[in-house]
Amino acid sequence: MPSRGAIRDVLQYLARHDGVANVQVLTLDLAVDTLAAPALAPRRPLPFPYLAASVQKVLADEHGVFVDVADQPITAEALAPASRTLGAVADPSPAEATLLVRDMLRVHTAATAAQTDTHYLPHEAYAAATSRIHELGEVVVFLPTAADAGASQFLEALINRGQLVESDVEPLGTLVLHASDADDEVRSITRLVRQHLVAGVPGHRIGLFHANADPYLRLIHEHFDSAGIKFAGELCHTMKHRPVARSLRRLLNIDIDVMPRRELLSILSERVVTWFYGTPIAALPLRRVERLTRARIKVVGGSDWERLTELDSEDPDANVATALYSLVTTLRHDLNAVANAATWSEASRCVIDVLGRYFNSRSKHSDDPTTKDLRALATICLDLGELDGIAPPPTLRGIVNAISVRIDALPETIGTTTSAVTVGPLAAGAGRDFDVCIVLGAAEGILPATRREDPLLPRALGGRTLADEIQNQKSQFLATLASGQKHRIVSFPRGSMRGGAEKVPSRWLMPTLDALSGNKIGVVDWQKQTANVGSIVTVESFDVSIQTVDPRIGVSAASETEWRLRALAEHAADDRRGTLDDSIVDAGMELRNDRLNGKFTRFNGNVSHIENAVTFFDKPVSASRLEDWVASPYRFFVKTVLGVDTLDDPDDAAQLDPLTRGNLIHLSLERYVQGTIDGIDATLDHLIEVSDEVLADARVDAPGWLPQLWEKDSSIIRRELVEWFELDRTDRETGWTPTHVEQNFGVEPDVVVLDLAGEKIAFAGKIDRIDRHTDGRIRVTDYKSGQATSYKKLSGSEPTDGGTKFQLPVYGLLALTMGDDVTTRYWFVNHKARYETIGYPLTDDAVEVLKADIFRVHRMIRAGYFPPRPPDSFWANPLIDLIGTAGLERAWSSLRDVLELADYRAKYGD
Repeated sequence: MPSRGAIRDVLQYLARHDGVANVQVLTLDLAVDTLAAPALAPRRPLPFPYLAASVQKVLADEHGVFVDVADQPITAEALAPASRTLGAVADPSPAEATLLVRDMLRVHTAATAAQTDTHYLPHEAYAAATSRIHELGEVVVFLPTAADAGASQFLEALINRGQLVESDVEPLGTLVLHASDADDEVRSITRLVRQHLVAGVPGHRIGLFHANADPYLRLIHEHFDSAGIKFAGELCHTMKHRPVARSLRRLLNIDIDVMPRRELLSILSERVVTWFYGTPIAALPLRRVERLTRARIKVVGGSDWERLTELDSEDPDANVATALYSLVTTLRHDLNAVANAATWSEASRCVIDVLGRYFNSRSKHSDDPTTKDLRALATICLDLGELDGIAPPPTLRGIVNAISVRIDALPETIGTTTSAVTVGPLAAGAGRDFDVCIVLGAAEGILPATRREDPLLPRALGGRTLADEIQNQKSQFLATLASGQKHRIVSFPRGSMRGGAEKVPSRWLMPTLDALSGNKIGVVDWQKQTANVGSIVTVESFDVSIQTVDPRIGVSAASETEWRLRALAEHAADDRRGTLDDSIVDAGMELRNDRLNGKFTRFNGNVSHIENAVTFFDKPVSASRLEDWVASPYRFFVKTVLGVDTLDDPDDAAQLDPLTRGNLIHLSLERYVQGTIDGIDATLDHLIEVSDEVLADARVDAPGWLPQLWEKDSSIIRRELVEWFELDRTDRETGWTPTHVEQNFGVEPDVVVLDLAGEKIAFAGKIDRIDRHTDGRIRVTDYKSGQATSYKKLSGSEPTDGGTKFQLPVYGLLALTMGDDVTTRYWFVNHKARYETIGYPLTDDAVEVLKADIFRVHRMIRAGYFPPRPPDSFWANPLIDLIGTAGLERAWSSLRDVLELADYRAKYGD
């Protein structure tokens, strides 16, 4: 028989027709095994993992032309499959071979010769089976298909000995379906399968076969699961895709010396690798670990981990830091043991120890997928000990590769063929017996698949030409199509899900199109020529198929989601709310409607309907936070009201960013000026000493900075501080003396309060510097490390720059408690801004402007208005990127005529 499924079908057929006795039904490979295994015993078939290991050893012992890549896993991964293919050929020796092919043959010969005593190759099995073919008795060969040259020879011997059963009439499809892409194709086929199931066709009498597993296997799983259709076939999400195997391979591949934080925490986030600590025993809290290693103690890797031990034992994060450090050190020790294993047996024990110590299943049930994967992985790791003497000495990369080969070889299936719809590759459908047979992907480029010459394995070397392979695939297609006794359905996509050129029907589908249409169909105009043929179904798109019913492929929807979409499509867009008994869908419709139609509601920044939702003014507020609201009220809402923000990743910080640069300058000036207030001489040497300390501490706290960039940035900061010093010295000589540095306010007795229409607003903050002149004047200074361009409009008549900048006048209110004559200024401490100062005297008129502008902001925040205006800034803002700049812009543009925002727009424009 051509397929294993056909064995069951033929036995059932014979049982229904006069019975069956003394009949053995086999596939070609089962027949070979039945005849050859006793003759070649005690040797066994050579497993692919052993062959791959043997190829690696040959490459390690003698590199040959692969000298530059012999130690790369990909080399053995390419040579091992080529050697497996050549295993079916008794004497692979092409007349003309390139140096690359000849050396590949050397590797193949040496690798297989090393296994001769214990294992045999396919060509030996074919030869042994052919010599004992007489033991089979009477032979009937049904629909002969062979996978390789050796199989073809054995199959020919079988045919010569027995009877051949095959049809000389090519089967034709009874229905053809084509859709926009593979996703719509499978969705439409799902409807069709539901139609046949509803009509009473048993699930096991329906077969669905794809020309290519990618993307069809995944799509079948997705759509059949959504439709509630039980099916039997291969799993698309196998062990190699699941967290257990993935985490082990990633862990063994990690750089042990560096132990990169990002990679380690990414592995931990899969929740399979777990570290327990403390009393009571608990799992390491990843959220706290992320905050600890991103914000408090920035870790990239290497020696950064040692800084976790510096936290005081009373620190709230001390226990987490200790546990994380323990994990890193223990893991390093255990992975080093794996890496330094001298034998595969030792490596096997070490890997099993890693599994036992770090890998945990959250479920105690034996049928839990994670538990089952852990058991299977433990068995695989135990088998590694058998590679001593077969593979080269173990290395981490070799161990990972050996584990991967074994994981890939594990067969995983779902469902039972006795009750469910059969799903499989095209070859699995040959010779089957179904009421309904469906073939997916019958488009050129998929069926037949595009083939290219393999530089390692010329077709002449394997004994099969390109024409042989194409003819074999055609035979599989026709044999599979013929398995449909009542319905033979073929489908194909008109385009690719990944984009690209339009697809055309397979050359092997053209006879069916001719027969169904009654005309000769051309490859170019096939769609136009078949548009009105009843048995050729065109699925225009997902949207069209949802809103229309085509009885040829089923009137029912393919899933619950499609039923819901159909129900919604029956109503006009404005009348759809409430159609479904689903509060989430209704809320989504309300959200979309409000944003599209310019309604200012909770979905675009209006929370005025929630009493006491905003408590921002219940305690002293920061002037800079009010500026944030003006710049982007919605960002203010997310960040300040909801408390949501992004967390910087130390790995991404390759050099000093503008914000950190400004903080370093501020800190250097703070310590220097505070020192002069405390009595230290205001000298350049003192400033340089302070700045060096600040920069040294910053370098330790930023392990991701590249050394060469840090040297450049830090030297620029030192130069700018030196230039600033000269200006500050001149300032002192004219009578100014600093009195306060980083002056906090917001708590008694340093309180700044504004009375706005009967409601008092308390402010809190920190003033960079306050100076007093010999004549009694007070000056407030706020350092800036950026450009002065956006501050040029500030003046006594425009103290807030149109209601956008509140820091200086608010800081000046505190200075008024120290004296009547107060001046405020920004001092731009950088070379590009030429150390410019911009400011103004804080007059009564300036305070009144401040009150008016603050009142507007206060009123709107109190009302709960946070419109989605994106910030007008060229600076990167991860939080805005996360929210979505384009979405904010669309939502903001739709709110032009909202009455509640008229005052905001009048003040700040569009």
